[in-house]
Amino acid sequence: MRRTGAAILVVLATLVMPLGVIPAGHATLPPDDGLVAPDPPSVTAGSWILYDDTFGQVLAERDADVRRSVASTTKIMTALVILEQERTDEPVEITRTAALAGESEIGLVADEPPWTVGELLAALILHSANDAAVALAEHAAGSVGRFADLMNAKASGLGLVNSNFVNPHGLDHRDHYSSARDLLTLSVAAMDNPLFARLVQTRSANLPATPDAEPRVALNRNELLANYPGAIGIKTGYTDRAALTLVAAAERDRRRLYAVVLGSTDHFGDAIALLDYGFEEFSPMTLVPATSDARRPLVAGLDRGPEADFELFIAEEPEEARVAVDPGGEPVPEAEEPLPEPEPEEETAPVVREFERIPELPGMGDALAWIGRYWDWILGET
Repeated sequence: MRRTGAAILVVLATLVMPLGVIPAGHATLPPDDGLVAPDPPSVTAGSWILYDDTFGQVLAERDADVRRSVASTTKIMTALVILEQERTDEPVEITRTAALAGESEIGLVADEPPWTVGELLAALILHSANDAAVALAEHAAGSVGRFADLMNAKASGLGLVNSNFVNPHGLDHRDHYSSARDLLTLSVAAMDNPLFARLVQTRSANLPATPDAEPRVALNRNELLANYPGAIGIKTGYTDRAALTLVAAAERDRRRLYAVVLGSTDHFGDAIALLDYGFEEFSPMTLVPATSDARRPLVAGLDRGPEADFELFIAEEPEEARVAVDPGGEPVPEAEEPLPEPEPEEETAPVVREFERIPELPGMGDALAWIGRYWDWILGET
């Protein structure tokens, strides 16, 4: 393992714990150890966040709580609400309101033969069809307004504090907004739905033909599915007010990362830069301590038994770091700081999230002291 000039960001685990266990608690590393992740890449997005879902860690972020127009990434919420309350084989009537939704459309025609919920979801996610969004909203709630109420109820249930929805498609409205962090939370929840996760990875889908027998095909607009190794979704967006938006996810080497970029001029390029940063600068590895064959005390009151493993993140070119520890499996809640009220127009420096690490094993001094106590005990007995 390379030691000099390497920032060590650590997650503690035992052999019986799965790779994705999220550690709890924290302890501070001495400031002169000089351990920190390298600076994140420069991107065009006005706000963004990068998250390691496998280890439950935000790797870096900038203005992630700023409320912004989010365009068609809204459709992540639309799809999740529909999937949680509707069957995909249900027929959906196509109304004039849906057919006239405007902007990006799959070309629904009023009163054409019903589509299924599943077909409309494919048009919604792959083709980003606004007419499909309205058709689904009317089917599920009777109107766009009542469906927005369902979206906001779901947002509240997920703990989204910087989101409000007034439509199912994301066309610009001053009261329709979210944030990078909220979209991350929403996306992680949506990807837990197997139907949604399969849908956002689909490259294309054949849909019902038009009344004139013209074929309809939905092509996924997420170019990362074809161009970025490990990409698994999830949704693109664009409006004049929102600019380019994207929630991207990728998996490599048993790790899943999410990148959310808002207000971008190059959403695919931004997401690639952030995902590369996460995969290349934070590499997990396992160390088995030399004392794992005997029960030995650790500093800070920790006590790890035999066969303990230590999961590490290794990052290069460090400057400083704070680290944390899981104390024997007992959760220690991390102190929460109130979210600031950021000003969207102000430029702020990217933030690299603080990570976790176990305290160091006993050193040579500890060993000598232990040996001394052992011989005192032997001599005292004789």
